[in-house]
Amino acid sequence: MISDEGHIREKYQKVHLFDISLRNGPNLKESSYTKAGEKLCPPIPTPFGTIGLAICYDLRFPELSQTLRLNGAQILTYPSVFTTKTGLAHWETLLRARAIETQCFVVAPGQIGNHNSKRSSYGHSMIVSPWGEVLATCGDNLAPSICTSEADMAFLSRVREEMPLESHRKPSLYFK
Repeated sequence: MISDEGHIREKYQKVHLFDISLRNGPNLKESSYTKAGEKLCPPIPTPFGTIGLAICYDLRFPELSQTLRLNGAQILTYPSVFTTKTGLAHWETLLRARAIETQCFVVAPGQIGNHNSKRSSYGHSMIVSPWGEVLATCGDNLAPSICTSEADMAFLSRVREEMPLESHRKPSLYFK
């Protein structure tokens, strides 16, 4: 994370590695060339809101996003290189779920295109509101593109106030 003044504020190393073997592909073993991170970064205050960092496959682990939310995140980021097969099936659903369950904005830039004859990335960069509404997407655009949206912090506060999930949470019942 680079500050608005150009200084490195934090470095996050992906915790969950993408080791999968799907029938009819893809078969990938990220752990064969990447070392998993061993810690989460605390959410980082910025002029735009407090940002929680995660990467790609981390999206599939709601505990990570909940931990970031409980530590003050208002915006969650998921820069990703989803495969086309998993992207078609899960990308938007997971992004919207993380936004709704954490009541955070979700910003998810997705790499798109063919890497080689065996691998292509889904793309579909997306920004989702704390209510689960897709605010912006690059959609089916197969060329590199940019989508933008404002993060209305008054709206985020209103969502959290009207549906106070954190006061309803029962952590003593989970993960026994």
